[in-house]
Amino acid sequence: MSGRAARRVVVAVALWLASCGPPPPQAPPLFAKRLDSATGGISTACGEASQLTAFPGAKPSELLTLEITARSGALMLASVYQRNPSWIYQGETIRQIVRDSASMLESCGLHRAQAALERATRRH
Repeated sequence: MSGRAARRVVVAVALWLASCGPPPPQAPPLFAKRLDSATGGISTACGEASQLTAFPGAKPSELLTLEITARSGALMLASVYQRNPSWIYQGETIRQIVRDSASMLESCGLHRAQAALERATRRH
């Protein structure tokens, strides 16, 4: 292989490698871990709240515990949002994850956690 052909191969491979991977700007690993924890907590609390309220007789203390859990996740999510709402995590911007999380909290009835998330992200 000539020198020119070898350079073309190297350039082609370099371009191919550069096109692989997630689009920037990705959330840094430390913040990605926080996002994972926050969204997992919100999702779990919503799932449990939906189960508790599916039938009559849900205990207010159980729902309060889920509100507290969801609020903790919401505030952790908001702290990452405040760093950079344009970061991408699992293919979505943090801004979109906040919107989706607020919608989820509303639909599962955890309105205090929803309000906390919206309050904490309002100024951005």
